[in-house]
Amino acid sequence: MKKLTIVLLSLILLLAGCSTTHRVHTDSTKELVKDLKELSPSIEKVRITFTRPDLTYAIEMNQEPSQEELESILAGIEKFSTVERINEIARSVKWNSEISTVHLRISADENKETDEHSYYARYFKTSNASDYSEENIEAYRIWHENDLNP
Repeated sequence: MKKLTIVLLSLILLLAGCSTTHRVHTDSTKELVKDLKELSPSIEKVRITFTRPDLTYAIEMNQEPSQEELESILAGIEKFSTVERINEIARSVKWNSEISTVHLRISADENKETDEHSYYARYFKTSNASDYSEENIEAYRIWHENDLNP
């Protein structure tokens, strides 16, 4: 019985560890945060986190961004999100695979738990992460807007 309890506790701890969120603090992400904050005085906070297998850029703003600000933020994130930089982030959190999806979430009201603007880019075009054919690689080059009002 004691052995079974230990096995079950180990399994619970293992499963809990699978969804651990890591804050990302590399030299390049620190520079990205600085660059983003220079784009708009409305940007209050930028958090970059990794929860396997995804990376999230979460930006909190104190007011709704203009279309120009949104485009500048997205352009900065697109420029930053190269395979090389995303792989650097993966190594920093000891992730030995491609980061599947990169998310950009922007909240611009008092409820920081909701996103007013949301985008994503993927490494693979399909859910088949074992297909490394050129036809199945997006490599974070194509950004999609999430429909927040279904």
